[in-house]
Amino acid sequence: MSHNEGDLLKAVGSLDEPDDYFTGIDWGGLCLPRNILCFSRQHQAHETEGWSGISAQSGRYDQHSRFVLLVGLDGAGRVGVETEVWRFERGEGILMFPHQVHYYMDLPERFCWLYVTFEMDGEGRDVLGDLRDRPRTVSAACQEQLTKFLRTYEGGGGAENALRASVDLGHVLEEFAKGSVLKAVGAGAGTVSKVREFVFGHLGADLSVDAIANEMGCSGSYLRERFREESGISLGHFVRSVRLVRATHLLREGTQGVGEIAMECGFGSFTTFSRAFSQVYGMSPSEYRKTSRIKKGRG
Repeated sequence: MSHNEGDLLKAVGSLDEPDDYFTGIDWGGLCLPRNILCFSRQHQAHETEGWSGISAQSGRYDQHSRFVLLVGLDGAGRVGVETEVWRFERGEGILMFPHQVHYYMDLPERFCWLYVTFEMDGEGRDVLGDLRDRPRTVSAACQEQLTKFLRTYEGGGGAENALRASVDLGHVLEEFAKGSVLKAVGAGAGTVSKVREFVFGHLGADLSVDAIANEMGCSGSYLRERFREESGISLGHFVRSVRLVRATHLLREGTQGVGEIAMECGFGSFTTFSRAFSQVYGMSPSEYRKTSRIKKGRG
């Protein structure tokens, strides 16, 4: 018997009897991002679409199907996500969730922001829940983990290195979650706060500008202008976004038919819902339901 065989025999002989023959060690609870992509933005590029640049003057709202970790390393600016706006200084960041509308304001001509985009399936998404709409400071420990992750990321795209990068990015997110939460600029602003409360509670009702303005006791033109001034996005875009986000939740977790979900979320008809959904998510509501449940099962 060789030395290696002896060591293996000893190791096997020392194994304990399982308490449960169907439950073993598993990495399912780890935060393991997939399909990771990193890049930086260091100046304004006044593009109208795509990832090739960001601009405070482009007038566009970005909305992607991936998670986006944004970390400010140099330069300050304001970032809006849905109807909240935060001012980011050096050493602060935010994790934006899939399909969240986001936009930029008051950017300097030169800055340095890191973007880490990724996908997450199954239970891993639950790990990130507390980071939604809660940007925070990036501690020295988090920056150290970021540096380690980037070194791994730059090491190549082979399967083993990709797994190491996934583990490293998971540690980054764990450290990021420990940072101090930033306060939104103008958090709780009167008009936006009232509109949000009304919209969230009446998704199936008439949410036209005039209907909401009637509830707020003002004219439609005043409400439209005031809402954009306070939040940075149009009222109509906000209403559609909230309805679609609610619809994605019901498609993933609920049991209602697609037509019922369309009515509950205020789209009026299956056709209107399907058209709006496909424009944003690039697939039909039924396809989204099927895909999201497959991914959830895989997790």
